[in-house]
Amino acid sequence: METLDIFHQIEAEMLNPKYYFQSLIEQAYYYGLLSDKELCAVQTDLLLILTEQTDKWSRGESSSIPTEKAQDIMTSILFAIGIQLKSYQTPEQAIKILKSEPLKSLFENGLKLINRKMTVSRHLQKRILHHLLDTPNVYYRSTIADGINGFFKLYCPQFAAHEIHITADYPVFIGRPELEGIEFIEKYLRCIQAENAFCVCFAPQDIHHLLCGLTQDYRSIPLNIFEPVLLSALGLIIQKRNPKQLDLNKNDISILHQLFSGQSENEVQSCLKKALFYLNEKMDLPYISMQYASLCIPKLTVIILNAVKMKTLDKVFLTPAYPEQEPHIILSYGDRMNDKEYQKLIEKILQTNSSKQKIALILNEIHSIADLLDILSDAELYTNEFDLLINMMPLPTFAMLLSQYPNDAFFARESEQFLFIALQKRKQQLSAEETLQIDHFPKNAVLKH
Repeated sequence: METLDIFHQIEAEMLNPKYYFQSLIEQAYYYGLLSDKELCAVQTDLLLILTEQTDKWSRGESSSIPTEKAQDIMTSILFAIGIQLKSYQTPEQAIKILKSEPLKSLFENGLKLINRKMTVSRHLQKRILHHLLDTPNVYYRSTIADGINGFFKLYCPQFAAHEIHITADYPVFIGRPELEGIEFIEKYLRCIQAENAFCVCFAPQDIHHLLCGLTQDYRSIPLNIFEPVLLSALGLIIQKRNPKQLDLNKNDISILHQLFSGQSENEVQSCLKKALFYLNEKMDLPYISMQYASLCIPKLTVIILNAVKMKTLDKVFLTPAYPEQEPHIILSYGDRMNDKEYQKLIEKILQTNSSKQKIALILNEIHSIADLLDILSDAELYTNEFDLLINMMPLPTFAMLLSQYPNDAFFARESEQFLFIALQKRKQQLSAEETLQIDHFPKNAVLKH
């Protein structure tokens, strides 16, 4: 076997991390590091491994399997060999090993390496969960705990080493890893580890208030938590303020806008790097978080410059919001009318010919959410009467009903369809100020009238 005498002829950056083996073979053949004969031998060995694997998959019960499954098993074989070849220092060394060792040995060693990576990833997940950020965002824990557990439960390196099986709904800031199988999970968990270690340096309640500054519905949105926390801390450091409380104000953001408006991309990057250095001096951040945050600086720079251009820097550097301090206007679920009173009101409404009088009776006599929802079903109102009632309702009451009927799916009664249409009509006629007020009303709050 000839010794390779070409030093780093294959550029590692040209190799596809998802399909490493295939791209390595392609580049090696292109540069003449693999002959036609050697390439043919590799292809023959792959078919022999595929035959063995398909036999194991069918447990020797069938000499043929579906074409799609055979292709899937071949992809798994290529992935496992690629894992092993990636473990060598250079692409040239990987080609040298490929030409000197049986392909089956590389496949078996690749499976062993995959199993080691699974063990490491399991331990990494446990360490993260032991110090997991306390956040009401449903995607955070459910992905890191349940999602990753689901991967390990379904993962089958022997026949589907390239499969991920899970969606990994929580987005890491640096971007979804362009990898497959256990490599994806390993890289994903490394990103989570760095982001989580950074975020737990701050009080969960401060992070909660910061994210409420974006939207109070952040609990049910798959948003990245690390980005606004890091940006807030860096913004405070730039302002020479204590970063621990994550409490930027509007004046701070105005100053940041002026600062970044006059800077080039290189200048913004330099500013952020210095701020990160001083943030680390101030808070003694975990090493892995510092390394990760440094990798994020170019992406943060682009985000900031785009926000400056669009004059939306307040959507990047967030100011905290405190929804628990907002007044809660509540129409009681209790204090329902007794059956006699309710029946008497229904009879009055049914006997009244005037639409305005019907609506007045409802608005004056009803004082609980439960009675309101019942009366809208039982009063046999016409569509124009629904329109009149909805338009006369106080804005908080309207907001509550709007949240109760967000779409027209699964309506059991015609009255609900009429109500939905009336709600949508008023919604379309709202002023910008009224829309803003509705967005800030608690979803379950209405006005007691």
